[in-house]
Amino acid sequence: MSSLKAIIFDLDGTLVDSARDLRDAVNVLLAEEGLRQIDLDEVKSMIGDGAAKLVERAVSATGGDLSRLLELVARFLPIYEANAARHTEAYPGVVETLSSLRGLGLPLAVVTNKPYTATIDILEALGLRAYFDAVVGGDTLPERKPHPAPILAALKHLGVAPEAALMVGDNYHDVRAARAAGVRAFAVTYGYSHKPHAELGADRLINTMSELLPIVANAAAV
Repeated sequence: MSSLKAIIFDLDGTLVDSARDLRDAVNVLLAEEGLRQIDLDEVKSMIGDGAAKLVERAVSATGGDLSRLLELVARFLPIYEANAARHTEAYPGVVETLSSLRGLGLPLAVVTNKPYTATIDILEALGLRAYFDAVVGGDTLPERKPHPAPILAALKHLGVAPEAALMVGDNYHDVRAARAAGVRAFAVTYGYSHKPHAELGADRLINTMSELLPIVANAAAV
């Protein structure tokens, strides 16, 4: 890797495992609608494209009324945000890696399709907020990943050019957004990918967040 000046991270499936809290919130909504509950594997296959898409996928999978989607999303958000960090936890190696990256002097950002309020709540609850100079949520801009705008907004805030940045995510929309923004892309193999990892088109796959540090330390020293 050539010189690296900043790193952008996805949240769900990359920095944190939020599937249990998302499942619980979705199941509260489904129960209110008289629909069946979904399990953890089902919800993992639905995560990644924002709250509205998660609700749409869950309601569709359980035979609900999609004509009321906007209403259902509006009901889901406060249910989820009230307990967004109850079971959510950082993946192994995340805290140590973020701390070391900051020690290298690298500015860091989170760009996620999760609503901004829930994102901040989770980062603060897990003690991660202080590591990030910029946070862009799924409702911060009119666009969200795979559109490049959220990544470009984070980079503008950091004052870093796209070619000097790296995006680390777990799903196709992370890689597509990075490519569209002119940013390099790594993908973790432990998240909620909707495609085989080898088909994501990432520059590199990493199996744990801890694998990122030696790669980045070498690049940052260039």
